[in-house]
Amino acid sequence: MRLQIKEIRKTLVDIILSKGSISKTDAEALANDYLEGELQGKQSHGLAAFIAIAPKLSEKRPDMEIIKESESALYIEAHEAFGAIVGRKAANILIEKAKQQGVAIAYIRNMKSWLRPAIIAQYVAEHDMVGFVINTGGPPMVAPPGGKDPVVGTNPVGIGIPSAKNPVLADMATSKRAWGEVRLAKRFGHDLPKNSYYDKNGNFAVSPDDAYSALPMGDYKGFALGLFIEIMGGSFVDMNMGKGDFSEPYYARTRGATLLVLDPNFTVGVKDFKTANQKFLDEIHKTSTLPDSKKITIPGDRATETKETNLKNGYLDIDEDLWNEIKAL
Repeated sequence: MRLQIKEIRKTLVDIILSKGSISKTDAEALANDYLEGELQGKQSHGLAAFIAIAPKLSEKRPDMEIIKESESALYIEAHEAFGAIVGRKAANILIEKAKQQGVAIAYIRNMKSWLRPAIIAQYVAEHDMVGFVINTGGPPMVAPPGGKDPVVGTNPVGIGIPSAKNPVLADMATSKRAWGEVRLAKRFGHDLPKNSYYDKNGNFAVSPDDAYSALPMGDYKGFALGLFIEIMGGSFVDMNMGKGDFSEPYYARTRGATLLVLDPNFTVGVKDFKTANQKFLDEIHKTSTLPDSKKITIPGDRATETKETNLKNGYLDIDEDLWNEIKAL
C-alpha cells in the first residue's frame, strides 16, 4: 500500500510516545532510524525491524552514565537504552571534543541495538567530521572459516566521510549478508540469498527456517574483522562475547560499541578535505564500466539515490500486513 512519508513518521513517533518512557526528541530520533532504513531501500533494517523493538518501548531506563572521561575519550554505561539515542548523545560530545583534540572516541557498553551503525556515522559526517562506528551484532550468528556453528555476531561497521556533495557512507555487516535478511525472508515468504547461510548440517540454507549460521564476509578476512569487533564490544567493555543461546531473540542481547570521530580541521581543513574527496569520487565515477554494468557505484550511492527518489515522491510502498501490524501497536 502507498503511504505518505510524513504519515509514516508521525505514526512511528506517536507509537513510541504512547509507551511513555521516551522524550519527544528521543522518540523522533528513534523513529527516524527505522524510517531512514526504509527510505534508503534497506527493508531488512526498516519498518519490519521496528516490530521487534515494540516490547521494549515501555521499559523505563536510567539515562546513560559516563563511567570515565578524558579530554578525548568516553567510557559509557548505556543502562540498556536504545543505541539510536545513546549514540547521538555520545556523538554530540565527541564532536565537541574532536574540535579541540582532533580526535575523540567513545566506548559504550550495555546498549540496545541502534539498528545500523551507519546512522551514527552519517550523523557525524553531516557535522563535517569522519565517523567510524562498530558494534556487536547480538547473539552468535556467524560461522568461522572451516566451521558451521555460529560463534560471533554479525558485528557491523558504519563509516561516514564528508564530501562536497553527499557523504561517503559505508554500512555493512561483517557477515556475507545481514541476519535481517533471514527475518525479512520469513515475513514475506521468500528464499534466502544464495550461498549466504548454513543449515545445521553445514549445507547452504534456502529456506529462512533452516538458517543456522551466516557465512562471514570475504571468508577469513571478514571473520577477522568481525572477531575484532566482538572483542571491542565484549571483553574491552566488560561484556560477554559469543556465548549464549542461538535461539535468544535478536534484540534481547545488549550491545557493546565504539565510536571514533576525526576532525579534518586538525589536518588540511574541512573545506579542502571535502573538495578533494569530491574530486576523487568524481574521478572514480568516470572510470570505465564492465560490459554488463551501466554505471560505477561507490559506497552510499544506491542508498542516497533511493532516498532522494522516495523523498521527491513523498511516499513509500509498504506491505499492507506489516503496516497494519505497526498501527496495532
